[in-house]
Amino acid sequence: MTDSDRKWLMLIYRVPVEPSTLRVKAWRKMKEIGALYLQQSAAICPLLDSLKKELLDFAGEIRSAGGEAHLFEVETVSEGDVENLIKSFNAQRNKEYEELIEKCGDFFAELKKETDRENFTFAELEENEEELEKLLRWFDKIKARDFFGAPLSARAQEILEECRREFADFAQKVYKMEGSM
Repeated sequence: MTDSDRKWLMLIYRVPVEPSTLRVKAWRKMKEIGALYLQQSAAICPLLDSLKKELLDFAGEIRSAGGEAHLFEVETVSEGDVENLIKSFNAQRNKEYEELIEKCGDFFAELKKETDRENFTFAELEENEEELEKLLRWFDKIKARDFFGAPLSARAQEILEECRREFADFAQKVYKMEGSM
């Protein structure tokens, strides 16, 4: 399949103005699955069976709440349109990866601060382990909606590996200080 043969799912919806909960839920849902807004209340994503089921269910939810929803399978006509869509999807994912990379910097700073203070306690270990797990879950969520291999994916993965190594070093110091090794 060439890129110009690629198929897409397009959700066009209208929700009641009040209450705003459904509008917010729709926006969150589109962000969660990695859809790209073409304009207000019109989102597109690659045609994948898992996304199709999710969007069919969500369209039903919108209708049940008094809104309108239409889900279409569409094809792009030109190679240029496909390239532009893929660039836009990758730009969205790169922004998410950038934010994750920034939070990894905060993680490194926290480990350095605690190391400089020689605060090698199990409480600190648990706190930093939770933060690392949060970063890893966040990466998995971004990766799941990274349909076209955004350029910053590899860099984010490298930095997370560095986070794991730094955390392992910190853990060794805690175990040594607490006498468990």
